[in-house]
Amino acid sequence: MWLDSILDRHATRRPDAPALRDIRRTVSWGELRAETAALAAALRERVRPGAAVAVLSGNRVEVIETYLACAIAGVVAVPVNPNLTDAEIAFILDAVGPVLAAADAAGRGRLAAGYPHLATLAIEQVPALPAPAGVPDARTDLGAPVLILHTSATTGRPKGVVVDQRSLKANAYSWSQDVGPAPGTVFLNAGPLFHGSVVIALDYLAAGATVCVLDRFTPQACIAAVETWRVEQAFLVPSMVQLLLDARGLADADLGSLSLLLHGAAPMPARLAAQVQDRLGVRLHTVYGITEGGGPAISLGPDDKPAAPPVPGATCAGRPMAGVALRITDEQGSPMPPGELGEIRLCGDGLMHGYLNNPAATAAVLADGWLNTLDIGLRDDDGYVWIVDRRNDLILRGGQNVYPAEIEEVLRRSPRVADVAVVPAPSDTWGQTPVAFVVVTGGAGGSVEASESELAAELAALCVERLASYKRPSRFVPIDTIPRNPSGKVLRTVLRERAEQPHAAGRPAAATPKGAEQR
Repeated sequence: MWLDSILDRHATRRPDAPALRDIRRTVSWGELRAETAALAAALRERVRPGAAVAVLSGNRVEVIETYLACAIAGVVAVPVNPNLTDAEIAFILDAVGPVLAAADAAGRGRLAAGYPHLATLAIEQVPALPAPAGVPDARTDLGAPVLILHTSATTGRPKGVVVDQRSLKANAYSWSQDVGPAPGTVFLNAGPLFHGSVVIALDYLAAGATVCVLDRFTPQACIAAVETWRVEQAFLVPSMVQLLLDARGLADADLGSLSLLLHGAAPMPARLAAQVQDRLGVRLHTVYGITEGGGPAISLGPDDKPAAPPVPGATCAGRPMAGVALRITDEQGSPMPPGELGEIRLCGDGLMHGYLNNPAATAAVLADGWLNTLDIGLRDDDGYVWIVDRRNDLILRGGQNVYPAEIEEVLRRSPRVADVAVVPAPSDTWGQTPVAFVVVTGGAGGSVEASESELAAELAALCVERLASYKRPSRFVPIDTIPRNPSGKVLRTVLRERAEQPHAAGRPAAATPKGAEQR
């Protein structure tokens, strides 16, 4: 079995080298193999093969150990976001039907209240488990499910994505070819371990790197981790990057060990990328991934030099990673020529089995071995893939397609705009019309120097200069922060609900110059 062989390989060759690290302890490769084997033996005694084990815990090295042990024991790990409400956790647990939960103290307390009959295992006690008698063979093959990861639920209820070891192995191969971490590379996992981005941590473990786990991202914790652990590579989402650059004490911090900053989950604005390279002096590597596709699938390396965006607001994701096939198609799945917008579809060993107990949803995105990402983009003549927007985020105004990313790119040109998200609002005249939620530099709402109406006039003038009339927002709504999920994706459902309220905060866009209403 692949994961078991990875542990054996590195534990045999470098038993004393660090494999995992958090603020509580450092786990060597030898210790990781021993602790994982002990936990796998305990799981075998309590959980039947193929059954589900919920993992409800904050970030700590034992969470990764639990995922590895579940795979070795032949059971399926189900990461659960501890920040969810009780009702949201119940939705996931009722769907997967776990027979055991590995949880920290806070998780066990919540489960005791809501699921008193569900057996639990204290995740903090993993290092103290007794060594197993002998080394039994792993129960699973590459095609057996090992993880059920849940989608971000930015547009509705989360769906369980069933992942097998073949997917994890394929992704580790892609990562080794495109990013190429060497054994001993120190990697910082700053994101949540319940999310699909944990696949990246497993990619680094497969390479023999040291994975350092933050309990929770804060800019101060990130700075301290880089300084203390001499972190060389890290993966952050753009909102984390912005917080890091805004952190007090950054100028005095010793971040000289950090050489590569990988980013994904949301577009990195060009202005922010330039600030990162200027102030941190690190190389940037863009990663595009999707949970249903097994994780990262497209990447743009530091030495890649794509041309200018072929479509306003488009973001270059790079080229398909090793082992990943990609097509741009129309809605029926027929390939589109270079330069033409269409749906991005992926094929390869990294794809999910499907959505848990949801064949209809699976069939809607997975057909003939190709996954429809539901992202809209194109491929240029040099093979670079450009992302324009999510199909679900598309705004249909008077029968014309409006891409929020294009509007957001224009509004970010204003020095007054720190962050922005555009969503549709219902319109009796046009069906839908764009509404822009704006975080203003230096504050939001009444805390800015100019009045709300002056801000709207300024941003409207910018849109008149750069956007066709049908693309221009009908309202600009000042907001303190753009709501995002733990992976950094905008919670557009929250903003849509607010945009649907005609009397919500935010004034209509300033009057449009004569003739600008022409479609």
